[in-house]
Amino acid sequence: MYTRCGQLGYAHRLFDEMPQRNLVSWTAMISVFSQNSEFTKAITTFCGIWDSGESPYQSAFSSVMQGCSSLKSVQIGTQIHCLALKVGFSYELLLVTCTQNVGLSLRLAKNGYNEEALVSFKKMLIEDVTIDQHLVCSTLCACGPLNAYNIGRSLHSFVTKLGFEQHISVSNALMDMYCKVGDMVSGSQLLNINSKGTNIISYISLIDGFVESDQIEKAFTIFIELKRQRVEPNEFTFSSLIKACANHATLEQGVQLHALVLKYNLDQDPFVSSIIVDMYGKCGLLDHSLQAFDKISKPNEYTWNSLIGVFAHHGFGNKAIDVFVKMLLHDIKPNSITFINLLNACSHSGLLTEGLSYFNSMESIYGVKPKSEHYSCVIDLLGRSGKLKEAENFIKGMPFEANAYTWCSFLTSCRKYGDKERGELASKSLRENYTNGPYGLWSLARLIPRKIF
Repeated sequence: MYTRCGQLGYAHRLFDEMPQRNLVSWTAMISVFSQNSEFTKAITTFCGIWDSGESPYQSAFSSVMQGCSSLKSVQIGTQIHCLALKVGFSYELLLVTCTQNVGLSLRLAKNGYNEEALVSFKKMLIEDVTIDQHLVCSTLCACGPLNAYNIGRSLHSFVTKLGFEQHISVSNALMDMYCKVGDMVSGSQLLNINSKGTNIISYISLIDGFVESDQIEKAFTIFIELKRQRVEPNEFTFSSLIKACANHATLEQGVQLHALVLKYNLDQDPFVSSIIVDMYGKCGLLDHSLQAFDKISKPNEYTWNSLIGVFAHHGFGNKAIDVFVKMLLHDIKPNSITFINLLNACSHSGLLTEGLSYFNSMESIYGVKPKSEHYSCVIDLLGRSGKLKEAENFIKGMPFEANAYTWCSFLTSCRKYGDKERGELASKSLRENYTNGPYGLWSLARLIPRKIF
């Protein structure tokens, strides 16, 4: 009654004074807050249900998820989505209730719920829910990470039928989907078809796609077309292209891009500056790499990591450690990439004691939980130092299965030191588990037939 009369304050006070609340009263209050755009209070009240030991109704989940969408709170929305699945409510029903807030659907897809997003879209089609361009973009966004090429093609036909293809957001989502699944021909065709309805996002998707598929010249062709169309490049454009120059050590193009970065005043961008440092380092110009780093007014963890990686790449382990120490002195917290670069630096410089010390202190001192990449670095560190027994024991004691990269690294060390028994162990694991993968093919085709021992 109070809420229908616009007396939200009275309704809230009455709710607070209730001696005993049940799910009906909890849900009603959440709905009231949501309808009156008091989304923070709706979420707080929702938390109260859990504190009382009750399990919320589906309508309570729907109301509070709408609140998360309006507040653009991805983290809370994702947590509530997980709770909904935990208590047995389907993702599809929740999403159907929130179709007017498809922004949350898009954010959930971007946060890894890609399969659920595709299933939800199918349910919506079956239940004849109205589909708009925002929901189409959300679903296309889910196709790329799953490499769902056939679904993406079907969605493209569906988009054309609905007449959404001319929407620039849908066109960009289609282009991004094709690039992520590796169909650069279809992605490029979309740019040609909708050349008048493109923006910087269109070009970035294609440039990223060509860089990831190792078609560097085509990536630069798209960049030239971008400039011809007088679309101003941004930090993402340069990051992708300079990364390609770094990976292929193409110095001339890298220097030209650096000059353009300065022209557009993007040299202080953390991503661009870190990749410039990396590019000069991988091209062998350590002095230029240091100069680029020194010109950054406030280097963050990305730029520090790049400089550590540069020294690791050239086998200057002690210099990499010096940079790490300076990073700590500047109150920059190291992250997972920091330790991958640092462990690689120790491995390539024979700094066994230092490398093991950094690995053992990752979580206890710096709060960084070791991942499979860090364990692989330690195995490489032990193997390069001839500690093959220790490396084998380390593999056996890992909290997860060793991957192909780990076994290849161990196999290489066994070959180097002539340890036939352990080499055969590594070869057997590769044959049994990774024959069809790139690492398995590499080891079997190149190492084993050549009688590595």
